Amino acid sequence: MTTSSTASRHRRRRKENNTTVRSWSELPDEPLHTILTCLCSFVDFISFSSVCRSWRAVASSLSPSEITSRFPPLLLIASYTREGRISGCRVLDPALPSFSCSLDRICNNGASAKFPFLTNQGRFLRSVGPAGQHQHVILNPFTGEEIYSPIMPKGHTSFNHFHPTHLSFIDSALLLFTNDTVFHWRIGSSSWSCHSPRIHPSGREIVAIVNGTVYAMDFAERLFVLDLSPELHLQQLAVGGIGVGSFSFQRFLVDCGGELLFLRLVPTERIIGMQFEAFRLDLSANQTRWVKTETLGNWAIFVGYWPPLPGLAVENPERWGGRSNCVYFATNENVDWPWVVIKLGEEIDTSNPESPLFNGNPRQRVKTSWVYPGF
Repeated sequence: MTTSSTASRHRRRRKENNTTVRSWSELPDEPLHTILTCLCSFVDFISFSSVCRSWRAVASSLSPSEITSRFPPLLLIASYTREGRISGCRVLDPALPSFSCSLDRICNNGASAKFPFLTNQGRFLRSVGPAGQHQHVILNPFTGEEIYSPIMPKGHTSFNHFHPTHLSFIDSALLLFTNDTVFHWRIGSSSWSCHSPRIHPSGREIVAIVNGTVYAMDFAERLFVLDLSPELHLQQLAVGGIGVGSFSFQRFLVDCGGELLFLRLVPTERIIGMQFEAFRLDLSANQTRWVKTETLGNWAIFVGYWPPLPGLAVENPERWGGRSNCVYFATNENVDWPWVVIKLGEEIDTSNPESPLFNGNPRQRVKTSWVYPGF
């Protein structure tokens, strides 16, 4: 009896030990971090963080900059009706060609049917309320969550001239431009901050955040720095390096490894040719200058037809099957593979009707955006 009882206890202990070993939630942090370094796509990262609480804690140890430089962004494709209502929404992952996820159920609910603007965080934005009582609603298409802003300051009720930029990397805020005023709302606060700069940016602004500094550029390619605290203030920078009158079809600001990168789509010497060129902002000299760079090195840049959205930079794209020194340009085509990969400086033949870069129409009712959900 004693021998049998002892053997039974040993079997129970072995079973308990084996159960402990097989429990994914009990894995120590070291192997979890090893698994994390082997992930190659943002979809895999989301799956990893969804296993259990301990795995989510390890995933949360990565900073937003580590995540965005390690995984390629997802492509959010939103289709609209003529009335501006979202008719469909899906997500693609360039690291997983077979992946496609529909968000139609979330986007098509009655309370969030008309969102004409798309922000750089993959959020949709709309204006609601009667004249003099306008608010802005932010919809997260991945969760269905809606956030309402305070009422806009008096005298600023028109939404047509606003360019929305969601600045969650700084303080989870919404930044809006009009022809003569900059508005800033920190999500959760009860009021807007506003500033009327002495020098007004002209045309639609593009914005990027580098090491906590908010840069903005207008249609004339003038560069500004925006201070969010202690007071909202917009100041123009004197920047040289790009010839006066230099023409570009599209322009993007990008945080590339802690440096501000200026990406331009410009004509080549041939009338029918275009190419991407890149400049980095040099702050080390006596005069702040744009310095042209002939290569992106081991970085890939993700941009699209909607230029107000800042570009995204990913380091070592070969780890997930991508290509360095290339621009991933998202078209406005609602197809299975709605982007094209273009090497920096490579000439694009605009006379080719099959060129995916120019098949899309910026005014049509499909908008694409490279996004990192939740960041």
